[in-house]
Amino acid sequence: MTMQYTAPLTADQVQRLGDDVGRIVAFTARALNREYPHLAVERLVESFTLPSVLEVTAGRYLAALERGATAGDAAGWAGAALIRDWAEARLEACEGVAGGNGD
Repeated sequence: MTMQYTAPLTADQVQRLGDDVGRIVAFTARALNREYPHLAVERLVESFTLPSVLEVTAGRYLAALERGATAGDAAGWAGAALIRDWAEARLEACEGVAGGNGD
């Protein structure tokens, strides 16, 4: 059974949302580590649990649920977006190092 979220969130919903987002982060980190074993799960989880990242991931998850997605589909969409954001940030960081940031 999928839990419905309402605004404002109740204490139980906040707890459930935290659990859901925690699972999204954990599954995303493990998926990246399986595909790229040189990426340490612990470092990925550390990156993915920054407050700003958790807030964006929770927002994406809730937005997908509001659009009628199942909890699994919403989690998958939020996880995929997390990977895209992480990959984009890594690419930008690498380009910055390669370019020397001498602007």
